[in-house]
Amino acid sequence: MYQDDIDESFIPSPPSDSDDEPLVTSSPLSDFYDTETEGSPPLPVRVRPRQQSEAAMYDAQILLRAVRYSSRRKRWAPTSNCAKGIKEPLPSSIRLVTWNIDFMNPDRKRRFHAALTYIQQRVLGCQTANERPEPCCILLQEIHVSVFTQILNAEWVRRYFIVVPTGTDKWPEHATYGNVTLVSRTIPVVNAFNIAFSNSEMHRTAVFVDIKLSIPALEDEPRLSRGIVTLRIANTHLESLPCGAVARPRQLKLIAHALRENALLGGIVAGDMNAIGPSDETIVEDAGLWDAWQGGDDDEEGFTWGYQSMEQYPPGRLDKVLSTRQDGFMVDEPERIGIGETIGRDKWVSDHYGLVTRVHIMRDD
Repeated sequence: MYQDDIDESFIPSPPSDSDDEPLVTSSPLSDFYDTETEGSPPLPVRVRPRQQSEAAMYDAQILLRAVRYSSRRKRWAPTSNCAKGIKEPLPSSIRLVTWNIDFMNPDRKRRFHAALTYIQQRVLGCQTANERPEPCCILLQEIHVSVFTQILNAEWVRRYFIVVPTGTDKWPEHATYGNVTLVSRTIPVVNAFNIAFSNSEMHRTAVFVDIKLSIPALEDEPRLSRGIVTLRIANTHLESLPCGAVARPRQLKLIAHALRENALLGGIVAGDMNAIGPSDETIVEDAGLWDAWQGGDDDEEGFTWGYQSMEQYPPGRLDKVLSTRQDGFMVDEPERIGIGETIGRDKWVSDHYGLVTRVHIMRDD
């Protein structure tokens, strides 16, 4: 039986050197949602079209709530921003997984189940739903409306993850698929929001989560860390096809701007960038971002699409992991996942390969 959850997601930054030492609970890596308070009402997650002003939501940061499963109430409930002090140690590195699951092809539910099982067992090494993953963020694109409840019903997700957004009603109106971010409960989430792109004809968005991580201390230092930082993680799916070439640069610049806000250590955006044409070769640099892939765009070892699709387009590196300045954190070169994965003999789990990398918080020495 797994432990109950707490409503706390905000872990405050430590005081400056001139202040007293922060409140520290010395323990193995903590689950920040492992006990439960009475104050927050349960949240039945709704899956329905959202009724709101479309003009008000485009290109703006629309706040989202993260949800975690309450084992006591037997339902999903919202996290809150109540702070009860700092629990350490916080992670100083995380695994980052991104994968476009493909909403178009048949057998969506079977394919998603296979993809989630692959991430759980093959990528994160959890052979059963009772095994806690290492600190990680899982960024999924093209989650169909019919599949969203599968995420919420997955036992492994219920035990060990918070989910953003709370339901498909948080996607743009008329969207039939969208992005979903899973954050392991060993990572405190302090903020979440969505940006829906005004220039998108395909209801494309970016989902952001702000997470707290620690600056690692030296082995001989008495304290558990050298401080706590906030890193912003964006999960996106930029406009598709050659006709989307005009839209993609502005979409990526909107994301990059959000990743560079004050009080952040920096930010990372990962997902399906749909880099399919010559005009996409410069948009990463133009947005002021850095590509974690060290090879070239024509390096087939980096290609993530085109081998498991019936579309008549050449293979390419559509999926990427990008970041802001590298001071204070480092992103490893991503590796491809999901290569050749099928359900049965002839149905690919996705037309995309996924990517996995590791993000490290660095000391300034």
